Amino acid sequence: MRLIARFPYRRQFLCLAMKEMIGRKVLPGVSRNVIPAMKISVQSEETISRNYEEAVKRLNTLQSNASVLANVVNNKLNERAQGNIKKVEEFLQRAGMMVEQLDDLSIIHVSGTKGKGSVCAMCESMLRASGFKTGFFSSPHLVEVRERIRINGRPLPKDVFTDYFTKIFDRLEESKASHGGEMPAYFRFLTVLAFHVFLEEKVDVAVVEVGLGGSYDCTNVIRKPVAIGITSLGLDHTSVLGDTVEKIAWHKAAISKPGRPAFTVPQPEGAMKVVKDTAVGCGASSIECAPDIDNYDFNGMTLRLGLTGKHQYTNASLALQLCKTWVENYQDDGNSMECGNGSEVLLGQTFKLANVSNSAVSTAEDVGMETAKPFVVPSHFMKGMEECYWPGRTQTVKTENVTYYIDGAHTPRSIQACQNWFMTAAEEECWILDRPIKRLLIFNSTGDRDEYSLLRPLIGCQFDGAAFCPNVTGDSASGNSADQTACNVTMDKQTARCQRNLVAFEKLTDAEAQADLRLTIQDVARNPSIDWHSRLYRNAETSTHETRVSETNAIRSVQQHKQLHTDSADIVQTVTAVLPSISDALQWARSWADKEQCPTGAAKDAAPQKPHVQVLICGSLHLVGGVIKVLDPELVNRPAS
Repeated sequence: MRLIARFPYRRQFLCLAMKEMIGRKVLPGVSRNVIPAMKISVQSEETISRNYEEAVKRLNTLQSNASVLANVVNNKLNERAQGNIKKVEEFLQRAGMMVEQLDDLSIIHVSGTKGKGSVCAMCESMLRASGFKTGFFSSPHLVEVRERIRINGRPLPKDVFTDYFTKIFDRLEESKASHGGEMPAYFRFLTVLAFHVFLEEKVDVAVVEVGLGGSYDCTNVIRKPVAIGITSLGLDHTSVLGDTVEKIAWHKAAISKPGRPAFTVPQPEGAMKVVKDTAVGCGASSIECAPDIDNYDFNGMTLRLGLTGKHQYTNASLALQLCKTWVENYQDDGNSMECGNGSEVLLGQTFKLANVSNSAVSTAEDVGMETAKPFVVPSHFMKGMEECYWPGRTQTVKTENVTYYIDGAHTPRSIQACQNWFMTAAEEECWILDRPIKRLLIFNSTGDRDEYSLLRPLIGCQFDGAAFCPNVTGDSASGNSADQTACNVTMDKQTARCQRNLVAFEKLTDAEAQADLRLTIQDVARNPSIDWHSRLYRNAETSTHETRVSETNAIRSVQQHKQLHTDSADIVQTVTAVLPSISDALQWARSWADKEQCPTGAAKDAAPQKPHVQVLICGSLHLVGGVIKVLDPELVNRPAS
């Protein structure tokens, strides 16, 4: 050991030698997912960070500027996108890879409007918990671009990312003269880089999240995935994918491949048939709908998800089907787990079907789609689902006087799911805290998304204040690093969008629109059969109400709600503001905790108390990333304590 300490290059050599032995499977009893294949750096942290920052600056030169992007959209981006897959193949070849090499990767490919990142995160976590070495490609990143490429659940270390980046970027630059000076766009490059990393790291499984759409997405260069997943569908990126859920469904389902199984979840009316027909048209060996999570057999144990929110159970069912299919394929290929913590359970693993009638699990009969069979869930899958950590999605960060409820929801359906999660979690906290409560919103939206449809589900939350800010941190300490530089939208446009969001919010919170929220405890007592929870928080008419409360809890909910305001008979007068940065918005939120007030119903001589502030932050993953960067960048890698 002393010899290794004195000669760091020898330690690096031994690490690389161990990597080679593991790749040859000559270390039985050693888990491939606990010994890192990546080399140990001998550089100082300062040098590593500086080199990484320079690499990201070079990467940012591949971003389209705002004017170029506008021209592309105006010239029918959809038509130009049809040649995207061929372009990715060209860049793979210029980077030193052939598309045939991707066939050697064992891939789970996931598309969808809502929840595709969560499904991918669950798949990665379950398979890693089963002893496999995992690769995971996702987008967008929250704080640092290296988050997009993960090995065994961890973002690439800065020095490793820099080394891989430099190798691929230099190859592409050296060959651009003979290709008309062309370099790949930002996401194309990262897709090529991810495949290179997964091949070099010899991952057992690569979980790949679609970037945008599916049919013409860069990741659809994949030809032989083990399984395909299609998560919940809705309206998003309509200027590119189409203005109906049926048009969007075609793009999402078009990642299906000949002879490969595809799975989906219950979809909006009209979308399910398109999903089925498209998958069949692509030659998928099967297309099945994931069953309700309650139909699985958990061996008498309680399923606990690391990701909160009722909608995550739908995602979990899809992830279970994808992982089961992947493990069965792994074994059918003649592989065995001769090492790793999953060896005993995965060697010869068979998935017993759950004892449940077919009629109880049917979810897609109306379009003739089969429902996937629920099964007895192995303990390592349950462990992976419980330990799954996917930051910025239904994430709660608590401080002494402020609780931040953070979710990257950015479509109407995901915002509705976010609202359901927030109101349930916020109510629970209200009942625990014996002090006044102030409830705030920090919001932003981007792209061609309709602010009215996004904000409408949030109106019933009865916020005391709402702030709208662009996706820039504006903090002198953390600053806008190269990782969070966005060239595709100008600051003027971001500010104008914030103003539009504010106007929409104020119109939606008009007193007349809120008249139906004037409730009294007597109303609840007189009509116990009415779902007052839904009335109080005014779920959107098109949503499915998920949370039910008893009469007693409804009364408590009304009481807690009225304690927020000095005059409980009036509709909440919400303070609204457009602020220049995320840091300003967070400082604004913290300032509410300093405003002392007496709790409603307290004795006249009661001492004023400082309120506890509940802040919902949603509307954009880029906003969420900036918030996490300011609060604590390490939240990307570990759960909040």
